[in-house]
Formats: sequence, C-alpha cells, structure tokens
Amino acid sequence: MTLLGWGKPHGRIVRLLGRFGNNQNGATAVEFAMVSVPFLGLLFAIFETAFVFFVTEALESAVADAGRTIMTGNASTYTSADAFRTGVICPTTGKKLIPSFITCGNLMIDVRTVGTSGSIGFGSATSGNTSKSFYTDPSTMKFCIGSTGDTVIMRMVYPMPVYLSVLTASNVGDVFKSTTGQTTYTSADGSAGLKHMLMGTAAFRNEPFSAQTIQPGC
Repeated sequence: MTLLGWGKPHGRIVRLLGRFGNNQNGATAVEFAMVSVPFLGLLFAIFETAFVFFVTEALESAVADAGRTIMTGNASTYTSADAFRTGVICPTTGKKLIPSFITCGNLMIDVRTVGTSGSIGFGSATSGNTSKSFYTDPSTMKFCIGSTGDTVIMRMVYPMPVYLSVLTASNVGDVFKSTTGQTTYTSADGSAGLKHMLMGTAAFRNEPFSAQTIQPGC
C-alpha cells in the first residue's frame, strides 16, 4: 500500500539533498575558515619573534653605548642604577640610548667588576627559603662601576610583554605551548603577565682615569 501524497514530496527532498551535496558554492570560504586560525597564529608568532630580535639588538646597542660612559670614567657622578638609567640611558634632555617602544622605567641594570677568579655570576641570591632570580628580582643586582683598569660586566634586562600569549596558553597536544625564555613577571610600571626576559651584555676594561668613588656594597 502506498501512502497518498508521499511520493512527490519525498522525491523533491531527495533532489534537494542531492543538489546540496553537489553544490560547491562557498567551499573556499569554509576552507579559509578552517586554515585561517593556525595561519594567522603562525603569522603573528613570526612577527613577535622578529620583534624580540629587534628589541634585543636595541638593548645590545644601548648597553654598548652606556658601557662606554663607564669605561671612560664619565659615570662617577651616578651613585645608583636608577640615577644612571635616567642620566645616561634615558635622559630628560638629549638623545636617549633606547628606542621609544622600550619602557625605560622597566629596565633592570646590573654593573659589577670581575673578581680575581675571572668569573661572574648572574646575581641569584637566596633569602630564607626563597630563591631569587637575577632576571626577576632587581634586588640581586649591583651598580659597581669599578675603578681605573678594572674589568667590568654590564647587563641590562628588559621584560618585554608576550603579545601572543594565547598560543603559549594553549595546551592542545602541546603543539603551540612554548614558554622557553618567558616567565610571569610584574614590571616596574605594574604590568603583570608573561614576559620575554631580554638581556644585553657588554664586557670592557676601564680606561686609565682619575680614581672614582667605589659604591657601597661593591
């Protein structure tokens, strides 16, 4: 027995489904939607990696120029890293040693002389049961510009924000998750979050100049 009115509507539905399955309109949009997220993520990751290298080069250049001030004996008037930062690296008047996209107040400066053993540590220290890292605790840093003929190591650390933190937070198969060289840190301006801890380093021997005052704790 055949139900009245079933044949024609049923056939129409079958034809509609067949046309829908064979229709290729919009396939490009669907394919783009599928690949756009990983493609754009990879593109932005490349941009951020390039920016990391660019900021690192700017730090290296600034450390070289600032170290020259110490090497020639022109830093004797600065009694602290903060004074040296505002007077040499980011002066209120004149040329700054760092580009405008680097926040000067977030720079951490460490200057110390090399001992007789010829070795120098990264300034890590232990307070009670808490280990303090050179990269994340400015209290472990020193400002010891040395005297004439001393070998000096100057290091400058900048906590650059991780702009593409969405990738590092992803743990889907750990494909995009990579926090190498990054750490959670609160900068001097109060901005917290995942940061690239970038460092520029300069090693030099002070030129012969009139003796300068050695800072306390050096």
